Amino acid sequence: MSTPADNTPLLHSTSDEARDDGPWASETPGIAAWWGSRSRDAVSLFTILLLLGVGLGIWVYGTLPTSDQDEHPHEYALHTQNILTHLDHLLDIARAHNNSRSVTNGHAASAQYVIGKLREHKVDCDVHVQRFVSPVWTQDAEPRFELRGAVGVEFLHATDFRVMRYGGSEPASLRDVGLATVEDACTAEAHDKVAGRVAVVRPSGKCPLFEQAFLMEQMGARAVVFVRSARYRVPSNARVRLVDWKEGDPLMSVPVLSVTHSVGQVLRSTAEGGRVSIETHGRIELAQTFNVVCVGRQGAEGDTVVVGAHLDSVAGGPGINDNGSGAMSALEILLTLTRIGYRPRNRLVFAWWGAEEDGLLGSRHFARVLAHGWRNRWSDAERLGLRWHDIALNLNFDMLASPNYIALVHNGTDAPRDARAGSQRIQRVFEDYFVRHDYPYKVTDMLAGSDFLPFVDNGVPAGGVLTGAGEIKSIEDRIEHGGLADAPLDTCYHRDCDTVLNINLVALHKMSKAAMYAVSTLSAATDLRDFLAGKTELRL
Repeated sequence: MSTPADNTPLLHSTSDEARDDGPWASETPGIAAWWGSRSRDAVSLFTILLLLGVGLGIWVYGTLPTSDQDEHPHEYALHTQNILTHLDHLLDIARAHNNSRSVTNGHAASAQYVIGKLREHKVDCDVHVQRFVSPVWTQDAEPRFELRGAVGVEFLHATDFRVMRYGGSEPASLRDVGLATVEDACTAEAHDKVAGRVAVVRPSGKCPLFEQAFLMEQMGARAVVFVRSARYRVPSNARVRLVDWKEGDPLMSVPVLSVTHSVGQVLRSTAEGGRVSIETHGRIELAQTFNVVCVGRQGAEGDTVVVGAHLDSVAGGPGINDNGSGAMSALEILLTLTRIGYRPRNRLVFAWWGAEEDGLLGSRHFARVLAHGWRNRWSDAERLGLRWHDIALNLNFDMLASPNYIALVHNGTDAPRDARAGSQRIQRVFEDYFVRHDYPYKVTDMLAGSDFLPFVDNGVPAGGVLTGAGEIKSIEDRIEHGGLADAPLDTCYHRDCDTVLNINLVALHKMSKAAMYAVSTLSAATDLRDFLAGKTELRL
């Protein structure tokens, strides 16, 4: 833009033909001349101030972070509606399989849906099926438990007693069997008296429940009854099984029950002459199931990021929030990255775990095979091409759309020492997402309950986000996060009402994008292991 030679103020014409001062025109200075000069000065000053303001605004804007859509394009490429479409298909699968996607119902069809989408979208990965055996415990009818003595008592199921999960491999009917009290079921001391009787056991903290029950069975007990501590108001529904069970490990054959403290006192007080009848309808089935693992072909193999979500549901419901929401978010993240042509710096491996609801058995098997060289059950025709020490971290997504949700981030401080520093760094990545969007969130424990556990237990950092299960929302959390106080985060947790109608769309939108942000950020990071070790800041 050229400047007038005589530096005449902008917006003022220097042409004599253009000048027209009208009746105010005068050869000598006067009101018209004075007003004209002052108005021209005012216009000039306004123009200068306007230009300076615009320039200052541009400078200030330039110092601010780039807009989200420019800085985090992958996050914005993910469409929640696509995840909902996947969830609709999972619900159709569940309806065709006894309203369930469990190991023995719709899990296989759910896995086939995932594999079909990977092939349809030509995802650049090698798709593997990792087979393993899972023990599935089913209770076909309500059990009965009666005490016969001076006074006969029929105990109430789920109020006075429960058959513990995996507490018996087949239905049982015991009539008028004597009782034997056991103070320490971790040792063989005085266990000779339990042969042919029902062992009433005060649980010991010296060894796991399964070891106590299994020792009673080996000593000849016909059933085992664990008495709960007085601080618990209801009987336990815990598993009586090896935590890290694998094919070939033992399972309980005789019935195993849990009773309340008050019932236990009654049984112990009548142990000398009392007799009980127990009728159970539980059974254990060894089922073949599998993980689906998609091993990416791009990126540094030595800095592999494993993205995991369990694909199975409980037997009693379709599991659309638990964990269709996490599994289908992971699927759509991968399909989106494929659609936009994303090339990760660090290799991505996506895994859809089987038998999580039966004790994290799919992810445990994956870790056991790779970390410890246990008998591999990949198909004989293929090799996985993945080694445990190649895995830099694990991201776990388990329930991302609870109706009364809280945005939760796993606390990396809870991880074992070998995985703690990296888990804390992963936590920071998720927190950056929520802070950037000004979304309220809360840090929650990472001690058990989902598929990150086999990774951190074997030295691999992990992290994830979730929206909660059966926990009750406090008044303080309601003020901070909205929703309903004194109500579960998911009222349909592990129930048949966990359908698409149970999905909170706002939660799904926020949490799936948080997952995408973490996946794309960590898979693009330079010197990923140095970042996880705290040696460098995150660099893309």
